[in-house]
Amino acid sequence: MGVPVIKEYGQEKTILKFFPYKGAACVVPATGVDADANGNKIVKAGTPFPSNDENALGVLLHDVDVTNGDAPGTYVFEGVLDPDKLTANSITIDDTALAAMPKITIFGSPYSAGSF
Repeated sequence: MGVPVIKEYGQEKTILKFFPYKGAACVVPATGVDADANGNKIVKAGTPFPSNDENALGVLLHDVDVTNGDAPGTYVFEGVLDPDKLTANSITIDDTALAAMPKITIFGSPYSAGSF
């Protein structure tokens, strides 16, 4: 018998400062994600996708629940991000990842990954 999945409904938090933005669909892998105190594996909004290095294509728009395996998500490849929301999610974007995403802007300048 399986474990019931409990969902909370409401408006999702995003990491955007301004609209519009451009994004693409992706599958977020569950590998390498640690479970929280409740046993849920959540990849936070603002996490560089697919990795926090020179291979980054963009950042996740919403939190993605990968508790039950790989899950669909959306990554933003062009847009303006809110640094306060990144900080609230404990996200640090590496300088090489930021350089690999030239159309991603972190609102407020100057931005460096070490400032978070």
